[in-house]
Order: sequence, then structure tokens, then C-alpha cells
Amino acid sequence: MVHCIAAFVAKPPVAKHVAEALGGAHAYRLRHADLLVVPVTDDAFDALVAARGPSGSAGNEFWRLTVGLTDLARECSVHGPIAYVETDYFGGAGMQGAAAWVDGEARLPPTVEEHSVVNAALRLIGLRAEDGLDEFDTLGLGRTRRLDSFDGLPPVA
Repeated sequence: MVHCIAAFVAKPPVAKHVAEALGGAHAYRLRHADLLVVPVTDDAFDALVAARGPSGSAGNEFWRLTVGLTDLARECSVHGPIAYVETDYFGGAGMQGAAAWVDGEARLPPTVEEHSVVNAALRLIGLRAEDGLDEFDTLGLGRTRRLDSFDGLPPVA
């Protein structure tokens, strides 16, 4: 089974700042009432590059995260905590990467691991796992397996 996403996760005020900087990207509420997910689609990524110019990768293991995206997250984190999550799995094998910023500082620098770094980033921005679930599933990321999975969901106004 495939799971391949790249997104920011934050409370609504911060998600709004990120979405605006990504060319008016949409934010979505999955299964957690307090946090929104802003997918970094091709269009959103292209809007950031058009506005700020190209930038290098934030690490060779990341397929989407660039220095431009980390700068955006750092800037937006002065309004509240924000995490970046990225997955690339096929048939159970693959990677996940994440980072988290609070008050303009990286609390978890861009990190890639086989498992659990997304959960660590989500904990750093205040998400607490529900009984029987980890942070990934508490947020609802298991329901959105690809970036185009968000297309069928209603965006938050």
C-alpha cells in the first residue's frame, strides 16, 4: 500500500499563514479538532518558488522539503507551533521525514527515519495521541495516503 504525502500541520491561525504563502493552498481538518493540514502540492510548491525563488533541498532524503519551506515554517512558527511531515512508503517499506518549529526555532530539525519521526514532530506541536492510536492516526494522516487524497475533502474556510 502507498503512503506518499508532504504537508504542514498547525492550528488554524498558523495554517492560514502557511496556506497564504503557498499561493492560497487549502487547509483541511482531518480527525483532530484543533489542527489543520496544509498539503504541499505541486501547485503550492510552485507558488512558493514563484514568490521566493528556488532553494536547495533541506536534506537528500526529503523529496519535497526545501530550505524555502523550512524558512516559511520558521517564519510562521512565531504565530504558533508548526510541523512539516513527509512520507514515502510502498508496500510497507519506505521513509518518513518531519520537522517542527516553535517560536521561530527548530525544535526538531529536518529528520528522516523509517518510523516514528512524524509522531515526534506532532507531539512537539502539542498533539496528544488518543487511546489506542499514535499521533499519526489521531491526526488522521492514515486516511490521506497521497496528496491527491485531499482533493475529495472539503477545505476549511
